[in-house]
Amino acid sequence: MLGDPLAEVPTEFNGRAVATGRDVVTLCVRHAQDIQADRFGGDWDWATATIHVRSLVHEEGTERHVLCDTVIATPQETVSLGDADGMLVIPAPSGRTRLIVSTDEADPAGLETVWVDLVAVDG
Repeated sequence: MLGDPLAEVPTEFNGRAVATGRDVVTLCVRHAQDIQADRFGGDWDWATATIHVRSLVHEEGTERHVLCDTVIATPQETVSLGDADGMLVIPAPSGRTRLIVSTDEADPAGLETVWVDLVAVDG
């Protein structure tokens, strides 16, 4: 999840890679448990999702596929990124933050690499 850690986390993806809620989005990332061990030829390297986060004053264009573009309230000027096992608190650029989530490839099994731009919203 990405956003307000106290918000109700959306769980309805409806075939999409991102579920949106009030002041929070959920990313459908690929989990290590979702990978069959034989895919690695006996090597127990686990699949991991990589999430790149940038805090920006102004939006920067991207060639990647935009999965979500929404504004969330960030009154503490922080955004939380995490799951049931832990959270990372990231400084937000303003009291309202535009989240732009993009990827190079939206795999039906879950996202492996995601970019999140946190853009300041004036006013």
